[in-house]
Amino acid sequence: MLKRLNNDFNYALFLPILLFYLISIGVQSMAAELDGVDVKNVVTKQIIFCVLSLVAMMIVSKIKTATLLKYAPLFYVLSLGVMALLYWFYDPAMYSVTSTKRWLRIGSFSFQPSELMKLSFTLFMVRLTVVNEMRCRQRSLKSDLYFLGKIALYSLPTFLLMFMQRDFGTSLVFIAILGALFVISGVHWKILAVITGSGAAIGSLLLVLVFSKWGNQLLYGMHFKTYQLDRVRAWVDPFQYQDSIAYQQVQSLYAIGSGGLTGRGADQSAVYVPVRESDMIFTVIGESFGFIGGTIVIFLYFYLFYQILSTAIKTNNKANLYVAVAFVFGLLFQIFENIGAAIGVLPLTGIPLPILSQGGTSLIVLGIGLGVMMGFKEKQVHFEK
Repeated sequence: MLKRLNNDFNYALFLPILLFYLISIGVQSMAAELDGVDVKNVVTKQIIFCVLSLVAMMIVSKIKTATLLKYAPLFYVLSLGVMALLYWFYDPAMYSVTSTKRWLRIGSFSFQPSELMKLSFTLFMVRLTVVNEMRCRQRSLKSDLYFLGKIALYSLPTFLLMFMQRDFGTSLVFIAILGALFVISGVHWKILAVITGSGAAIGSLLLVLVFSKWGNQLLYGMHFKTYQLDRVRAWVDPFQYQDSIAYQQVQSLYAIGSGGLTGRGADQSAVYVPVRESDMIFTVIGESFGFIGGTIVIFLYFYLFYQILSTAIKTNNKANLYVAVAFVFGLLFQIFENIGAAIGVLPLTGIPLPILSQGGTSLIVLGIGLGVMMGFKEKQVHFEK
């Protein structure tokens, strides 16, 4: 019996996951020490969240992918309902700081529903994709357009809620998940070309609007906030606004630059970076461990992704592969955006660095997602249409 359990357990995937949890505890303690807050309290909380995440991962790994996909519509509807609750039970403390209703407050418990939606959204979109392929044996441009229309219809509630919450950064994560799913499922290249071209055109248009007075008025009419436009201005020329809107980004560049190749010395004073425990956690890695430390962390991420995709491919199961690819590219976009913002390549969007940033909701939901990957089996996935 023990031998069978050992054979079923995916040690190759579990080891990098465990290593990341240990690194998260370490960097959070360093961030607390740099900011002069209670290190013991921060580390204790992070250990608790890591343990809860591991427990959730182990429990979910025992659930078949077929079962998760079967009930994916229910998970999706429940996640939408939880996000809708933000308009009545939002966290007033976070609202006073960010002017956004993104954190749900029930009693003393607070969490971000969009983190739960990422996983529910992924499973539901994969289910729709697999069902479409089962029903449509002969793919064509027309059938793919019908499929994309269906995806757009079911995705609309999510994007409407994200728009109402003014969470543009997280909306981009959902778009990345859909993009990866479209590519891996073989959507017609002409459709992908149109989508990519349209995205590039919209991005260019937004830049024009940000840097023009009439464009600003139009964006304000679309419920964009000044701080969102300031992030783009700060990204284009951060040192021009280093004492105001670009202060966080410039401090991030100073902190990472001070780390040099191997990290700052013990006698070197730390560079203050706002919100370094969450959105700017990569500055702690760059400052403390330098270019080498940052490179190792990025390599570990890609090694983790390799193990996830390798696990899915070995099952020879299309549904498993779709779930893995969508999950990985959602995380990959978050990593690319977070680190890119920290080093000045991309504008700030408030997206945390997976596993390493502070946040219990993100860590526990991520553990559930990793549990889905850990539970991949070679048997064919079957579920009711």
